[in-house]
Amino acid sequence: MTHYFVDNRSQPDGAHEVHAVGCKRMASDKQYLGDFFTCEVAVLEARKAFWQTASCVRCMDPLSASETARLAQLMVEFLPVRATGT
Repeated sequence: MTHYFVDNRSQPDGAHEVHAVGCKRMASDKQYLGDFFTCEVAVLEARKAFWQTASCVRCMDPLSASETARLAQLMVEFLPVRATGT
């Protein structure tokens, strides 16, 4: 498990970044989120305080092959359906 923090100040795009402990991009004005197994879970926790959040690209955990396949399957399942002219 890793300690995660969220920046109290947002980025120019409005998102508050979530960082793992030791990240060099972490702001000094931050709050502790807790210990989590993945950055994605920490982002969900950060959304309790700041709706618009994003994980730091340097802190984001690489996805396993099974997680990548699962996300790809979800993308296929939720593709917009085009209406046919009948």
